[in-house]
Amino acid sequence: MDFWANTVPLDLLVIGGGVNGLAVAREAQVRGWSTMVVDSQDFGAGTSGTSSRLVHGGIRYLENLEFHLVRESLKERERLLYTAPHLVKPFPLLIPFYRHNRRHPLILSLGMLLYDVLSFDKTTPIHRLYSKRAAEKAYPGLQHKNLSGATLYYDAQAANTERLCIEQAIDVVGFGGIALNHCTVTSIAQADGVFEVSLLNTLTGVTQIQSATVVVNAAGPWVDTVLELGENKAPRLIGGSKGSHFTVGPFAGAPSTGVHFEAISDGRAILVLPLPDGNYLIGATDIFYDGNPGDAVMSDEEIHYLLNEVNQLIPEAALTTTDVLHSVSGIRPLPYTPKAKSAAQVSRSHHLLEHPTIPGLFSVTGGKLTTHRALGEMAINKIEKLRRGKNAGSRRSLRAHASTRRLRLPGARTTSWPDFEESFFENTTLPIDTARRLLDVYGVRVAGIEDLIMADPALAAALPGNPNSVSAEVAFVIRTEFARTLTDIVGRRLLLAWDDNAGLDSIVAVAALAAHELGWNAEETEEQLSEYRSWIRLRRPAVWETVAVDAD
Repeated sequence: MDFWANTVPLDLLVIGGGVNGLAVAREAQVRGWSTMVVDSQDFGAGTSGTSSRLVHGGIRYLENLEFHLVRESLKERERLLYTAPHLVKPFPLLIPFYRHNRRHPLILSLGMLLYDVLSFDKTTPIHRLYSKRAAEKAYPGLQHKNLSGATLYYDAQAANTERLCIEQAIDVVGFGGIALNHCTVTSIAQADGVFEVSLLNTLTGVTQIQSATVVVNAAGPWVDTVLELGENKAPRLIGGSKGSHFTVGPFAGAPSTGVHFEAISDGRAILVLPLPDGNYLIGATDIFYDGNPGDAVMSDEEIHYLLNEVNQLIPEAALTTTDVLHSVSGIRPLPYTPKAKSAAQVSRSHHLLEHPTIPGLFSVTGGKLTTHRALGEMAINKIEKLRRGKNAGSRRSLRAHASTRRLRLPGARTTSWPDFEESFFENTTLPIDTARRLLDVYGVRVAGIEDLIMADPALAAALPGNPNSVSAEVAFVIRTEFARTLTDIVGRRLLLAWDDNAGLDSIVAVAALAAHELGWNAEETEEQLSEYRSWIRLRRPAVWETVAVDAD
């Protein structure tokens, strides 16, 4: 189907292809709504791709007495472990007890006990307490001075967070909906209860008008920008908070698990997180931000702040700015809270708000990676309730029981994930490290990549700079995963941007393969290479300086 020739009125149009917008669209489409989701850039290109990559129960929300949010987060964490086992995996975290902590060890211990009670139906282990001696033995690299003990608990990690977005977009289309990236909304108008939304394909310049009964604005930190396109001005909804992380390679004293500790300077929670590739993700900051979300870059001040705190936690590390391999910075779409003294005080709960003067136009505020599916369910439940009897449609009402609660993502859609995993490793002809990476990225859909290699064995060749990749991935993501630019492919499909070389060693080879698939000429291919280099430079990769010098 040519989506850009679509003139059929839709039940729902979702603006914003981050993890929350895609969850809303997926929930609606599964229930039988005719749905379109659009994103001005690419799926997962904004806040969703710059998170801590943790699927967590929100233990710190206990401090704000947000028990409902913690319970919801814990239930959703457990669901993701079931519905996306290739992307979401159990992950241990240590909380050390130091004298400088603003929370007493007894309070932290009671909090962990309550955390276990609220997650009574979980499959991960319960927390474990360490004495001072046991903590020092298990984590010799930690600062031992003023350490009185620790507790180890389990959350989950989605190291390839971008893939949670891509697979939801695949599902939207698989269930009969429409998913368009590189599609900007240029105007929103309403007449006789029907919205007319103008859409611009930024890659081709083609414009179309799409009608829909309901519009959900899930543009994350751009929510207010989208509302400005409407017919009536709405009150400000978003008070963005900037969160930045960086990666470093293995270092002296590095922990074997994640560490969740309190900063000495301001008491903020900081994370040191091992990644599957052997590097460590460190973050995050939490700073009010009023600029253009697309311009957010990790500052020198943020880097120095995190380095200073980690070096005090792990004295042997002695990390400096030269150790920073890569950084990401995104804007959390928190609700506008002008009286909050710090971003940490603002609730992370999600909300769906109807426009005060335009019925049928809804906006999403708040939300986080862990609870994206629950947000989607809540949004559609609320819209159905509000619109029932107001052109809601009997078809949707009849299918209101359908849900995504136990619906596996496409990459996990098999009767038994462990059995598939075992069979895959027994039968694949790929090197074991390559097979492991492909399974972790694509799940059961890796079979499609193997089919391409069987048809053309040359596609088994690794891409330069990443020995565990295969050339067949490029054609696969273009044909089946909406990838249309070099940055889509390298940054959010193959995830080579997270390599130590920031994907820069691979891009020429990837661009050549993509040009064959997408019909780029030499000039277009060079433009794609230039755009990727500009994009990756905002992430401040250490390798950039070497590449820039070589280019000169």
